[in-house]
Amino acid sequence: MPPDFLNSREDAILLWTIVILGFVFYKDFRGIGGSFLAVFRSLMSPKLLLLFGSALLYSAVVVYGASELGLWHTSALTATIYWFLGTGVVLAGEAVTDGARDGRVFLRRVLRRVVAVTIVVEFVVNVYALPFAFEVVGVFLLLSFVGVRVVAQRDSSTPAPVLRFIDVVLATIGVVYLGYFVIRVFGDVPGFLTRENAEDFLVGPALTLALIPFLFAAAWWSRREDERLHKRLRARFDSPG
Repeated sequence: MPPDFLNSREDAILLWTIVILGFVFYKDFRGIGGSFLAVFRSLMSPKLLLLFGSALLYSAVVVYGASELGLWHTSALTATIYWFLGTGVVLAGEAVTDGARDGRVFLRRVLRRVVAVTIVVEFVVNVYALPFAFEVVGVFLLLSFVGVRVVAQRDSSTPAPVLRFIDVVLATIGVVYLGYFVIRVFGDVPGFLTRENAEDFLVGPALTLALIPFLFAAAWWSRREDERLHKRLRARFDSPG
């Protein structure tokens, strides 16, 4: 039985994730296992642990403060976890790369993510899920065509009509999900306009905005680390002998 706190779409994603991982491990256990081990070792590096651990602690403090003020409730826990894993971790990583190079450009990307990801993807796509049987098919088609699209983009010999067909299929899937969301909303407006839905809607954008000071601090720290490294390298090359 799937976990009770997951909706049918999340159950379908979990199912296909297990199936795909099981297949790739069956086909090449040593190769895939070695790749996972290498990624795990990279994530266990002290600097990454400090970065993501600090982001987690900062986010937890923000959530605790919001809870004390009555602005966050445990009903939003799932949305909060999704936000941290899908947005918070990504932004923290980008802060020490893109943010360290150009703070203004990075800030614009963060604000775009507030609209494009935390509002549209994390709320609209997930607030109403189709029955499990439909989600299993829909998620399979979505994962399959996204994967094919990535491979086709990297293959210069792929005909343009094939790419257009893939885009049409993906757009159609998106329209189906969005259309179902609109139908459910207008079919039960009072049921949609609840505190739980409002909190799920706002938790992503609010936490993303609250994370901005941490992101700029991480970007500053990354710049300082780069400057120290460059100074050490210049000192080593400039030293006689």
